[in-house]
Order: sequence, then C-alpha cells, then structure tokens
Amino acid sequence: MLEMLINPREAEKKPSRLFFVGLLYAALSLLLVDLIFLRSATLAKHAPLLVITFSVMFSLPFMYSLIRRQEFKEVTEGQNKTLFREHFTAIISLLWLFLGFVVAFSFFYIVLPSSTVTANFGSQVEEFCRVNMPQQVSECLRQYGIKSSITGQVIGGNDVAAIFLNNIFVLIFVLIFSLAFGAGAIFILAWNASVIGAAIGLLFKSSLNFGLFFTYLIHGLPEIAAYFVAALAGGILSMAIIRQDFGYGKFKGLLTDFFNLTLLAIVLLFVAALLEVYVSPYFF
Repeated sequence: MLEMLINPREAEKKPSRLFFVGLLYAALSLLLVDLIFLRSATLAKHAPLLVITFSVMFSLPFMYSLIRRQEFKEVTEGQNKTLFREHFTAIISLLWLFLGFVVAFSFFYIVLPSSTVTANFGSQVEEFCRVNMPQQVSECLRQYGIKSSITGQVIGGNDVAAIFLNNIFVLIFVLIFSLAFGAGAIFILAWNASVIGAAIGLLFKSSLNFGLFFTYLIHGLPEIAAYFVAALAGGILSMAIIRQDFGYGKFKGLLTDFFNLTLLAIVLLFVAALLEVYVSPYFF
C-alpha cells in the first residue's frame, strides 16, 4: 500500500514529493521499532539496524520501480539523450528521498527521550565518533551516553589519499549491493542518512557550533551524490541482466553508461576528498 504513495513517473514530474515520502518512511520505521522491538531485550540491542532495515523495506518498491524505469529508458531511448539528461531526474529524486530521511532522523533524535534515542541511534553515534574523533572514540561515546566495548584508540587518516580510499571502499559496497540486489544499495544510503541525522541531533543537543554541520555539506554533498550515481549505475545494469535485455542491440551502450556513471562517482569522491582536506577546515 505504501509503495503507491508515489511512482517513478510522478517522481520525474515532481521529485520534491520524495522528501515527504522519506519523512514518512523514517517516522514509520522508528515507530515500529519503538512500539514492538524495544520491548524485547534481545531485539532492542539491534534497534539501530532495525530502524534502517524498515526504512529500506519501505523504500525498496519505489527503488525497484525507479531503476527498472531507468533501465527501460536506457535501452529504448538512450541513444537520443545524453547520459546526464537521461538520469538527472532519478538522481534528484533519490536526493530528495535521502533528505527526507535525514530531516526525520534529526527531528526524532532531538525530540525523543534520551533513553529512546540511545536505543535507536547507538550505532550511528558510534559511527559519528569514529569519523569525527578517531583518536578518542571511547571518550566520545561516554560523552553521549553510549555503552561500547571499544578499548584503546582508533587512528584515522586525514589526508586526501586516506579519505578517498575509505570512500572508494564504501562505493564498492554500493556497487556490489546494487548489482547483487538491484535496489539493495538503498541500505547504505539509508544508513548514511541516519548517521547524518544523528550528527545533527548531537550538535543541536550539545549546543555545539551548529555551523560545523554545514561545513560537512561542502564535501558531504558530492560524496553522497557519488553514492547515488553508483547505486543507479549498478541498479540499471542489474535490472538489464535480470530482464535479459540483450536483444535490443543496446546492451553495449548500457555497459558504457554503467562505466561512465561509475567513473563519474569516482571523480565526485575525489573532489569530495579534496574539499574535505583543503576547503572544509577553513570554515570551522
């Protein structure tokens, strides 16, 4: 029933509708986890991942339909359009869905009781600490009331090569998920949305310099866009293989676009790494 809220054809006309769909899906996911799974001592330990799982489950029908439509357009109309024009609307639609997730997760992180927040976002806060305080992860977790078995320090790289390689590692998983499951890359995208949402909530509650978050957008936007491009590329190729679209004489062109989209994603990640090292630090 929920997948009927909007379809890819409507999303192409008004991509901003996906923002409200993302809000709804994230809110319903948190509601289900809080009403059902937090009542079980065993399942409550995995609440952060359950929230992401339900967000993914709600989004999969739309993601599948969107990728299928993009694959069909690629095969039947691709020769008449440029690569950018062909998939721009789909990428914008995914960005709106992602922003809906981020805003919903941020809002509920801020308004829910501390005990519920800790249960729902413990893993996300841990990821936030690993990224922003790599040498003091344990201290960061204690500061935000998260229990963890982490001992010692985690050392992270802060140069372009280290950041770029780490992002490439995530990109590879996005490609693998999208190739193996078609729309499966939505899991990684929903996870990133929840981490960013938790980060916004932490900055808001801690009365820290909220401008710090906006500095992340400088390098964060091209980074997230790269993952969307890769997810779309892998999903289109996966859909074409599943549908056995080899008889149209367009599969070679589809492969070319897959590699071009992947290359575009890599370039965006490299630009994001450069911005993170050489530009973002000057704004906080």
